[in-house]
Formats: sequence, structure tokens, C-alpha cells
Amino acid sequence: MTLRLLRSLAEANAFDPTPKYSDVGVYHVRFESMGTGVQVESRLLDGALRGERIALIADSGCGKTSVVSHVFGPTTEQVAPILVPVRSLEEEATKAEQVADSILSQLRRQTEESGRLAPDTGSRLGRHRHVTNVNRRSKSFATPRWLANAILASQIEQQITTTESNTLEDKIDVIRLCLNLIQNDSLMPVFVFDDTDRWTVGSDDSTIEGFFGEAIRWLAEMDAAVVVATHSRYLDAGLGDPELLTFLDTRVRLPRVPTADDLAKILDRRIQAHLNEHDPNERLDAVVDWSAIEELFSEYQEGASIRKVMQLAHIALVETVDVCADKITGRAIKAAVQT
Repeated sequence: MTLRLLRSLAEANAFDPTPKYSDVGVYHVRFESMGTGVQVESRLLDGALRGERIALIADSGCGKTSVVSHVFGPTTEQVAPILVPVRSLEEEATKAEQVADSILSQLRRQTEESGRLAPDTGSRLGRHRHVTNVNRRSKSFATPRWLANAILASQIEQQITTTESNTLEDKIDVIRLCLNLIQNDSLMPVFVFDDTDRWTVGSDDSTIEGFFGEAIRWLAEMDAAVVVATHSRYLDAGLGDPELLTFLDTRVRLPRVPTADDLAKILDRRIQAHLNEHDPNERLDAVVDWSAIEELFSEYQEGASIRKVMQLAHIALVETVDVCADKITGRAIKAAVQT
């Protein structure tokens, strides 16, 4: 039975190191539940509700997207997250007008998709989610629950499509009108920029400085919260202006996962998300030996990110199934490290 379960988890890509945005929130284990002593998720949500401008800080692969998806995912309430993918800005990330265009485009897309929002969107993953290593689809932002309000979605769509916006001021006026509609529905608008880590490799520092220094500064004039997931590198004093992130006056830094037990919780959440009706009581220890957890945590302590840990777990899972073993062992993790 365990081999069948392992095979099912492998087919579902349960330890996918780069899951879709809409799946990440389902996988998330709150840092606050790990005994880190840091109020991450609550502080982020409470700050957003107060309309603060927040930098969510961590290295790549350490959980920023997981936290954002959990706190501002499709089932969120009280806030209206406007999720703006930085990748959509291409080479124009230093220009305020391009950021405004991206926000308007995202509002339009979310309102257009709102009619297809299912009541339980984001509540649980499907039984099987086949993801291949070739032609992997780019992660996409799920339509948030607040746009299930058909009247609100229609009003926002009308503002976007019937107003000619030629200048930055015109575009800002349209965005402000949309924010007013959201606030009239007793929600706090939150601009969320999640994937700024794309600039940590192969990018001119002027792009980072332009984005934080000019392109998003005008959002300070909006009656809305702002959340920007930022790499720790962006805070380095040697990177351009040491006041680079002054605009983001609230800082939430993700802690490290403190113990092997807490890492086990993260792996167990992945397994639980993919269990079907035939395996309602299976737990992590049914498929993963404690020696594997210890090896993974050792890699983490030596500097591996959570994303890297998941990649190692995925490789070990596939290899374990291939040799028809009934548990992922520490030896399998060591072999994955050498792959």
C-alpha cells in the first residue's frame, strides 16, 4: 500500500519545488506555528489592513511566495489583493507609467475572470495534478474571492474600459476610482508585487534602484496597502542608495525554519494536500523515514532554501518509486544531493 501511495504522490508531483501560485497557499505552513517567535502572517495581514507599505524580506526560495499566497490567496477576506506580476513589466520596470499599465491590465484580467470563480477555489488541490518538467506553465495568479461580487467586478471593469488613459495622471485617476469602489465594498485594496527576485541574477542594479526608487513610489499616494516581496540583497548597503526601501516603511523578515520537526510539517502538508479518499489517515512517517528528514534539515542548515529541500525530496521520491522501495530514506536524500 505504501508503494502505491508513493507512486500516487510522485505522479501528483507532491514535492514540486516550483508549484503554481494558486497551489502554494494550500501547501503553506504558517511560520507562526513553528515556534519561531516571529509573527509573520498575522503581521503581514494586520499591516495590510492598516494600509501600510510592507517589504516582505527573504532570500530566494525561502517562502515569500508561500506567505503571500496564503495571506492574499483566492479565499482571502477583508482585503482585496491586486496581484501584479513583476515579470509583466519586462524591461520597463523603472517607469511609473509601465507599473500603472500593469496594474490596470491585472485589474482588467481579474475582473474578466471573476465570472468563472468557483465558490471553493483554492480550498484544496485536485486529486491528481500532472506537471511535467518540459513546457511547464508559468505560474498564474488565481482570481480572488472579492471579485466574486459581480456588481463590484462590473463596476471596476466599466471604469477600466470606458476611460481613455493617455498620461500617467489619467491612469492613476482610473486606478484611484477602482480603489474607491473596492473600499465602498468594505475591503482594503492591497497592491502585491511578488516576484521581484527575478532581478537577483543577471540584472543591472539600476533596474532595482529604478523600480524601488521611482516606479512604485506613486503608490504611496493611493489609499491602499502595498506589499513587495523583496530579496535580502536589496537591503544591502552596497546596492545603490542605502535608502532604497525607505518607501516600504514596514519590514517583515521571514525567519529560518527552526527544527527538523518543523521541516517535517512542511513535507507532511504536501502529502496531506494530495491524499485521496482511499488514504485519509496516512501521515508523513508512512512514506518518509526520519533519517530522510534529518538529511534534508542538514542540507537546509548548510544553506539550502526550502525550494532546494523540496527539489531534493522530489528527486528522492521518484528514485524511491523507481526501485520499488516503501519509504524515502536518508540514503535516498544523500543520493539526490549527489545528482
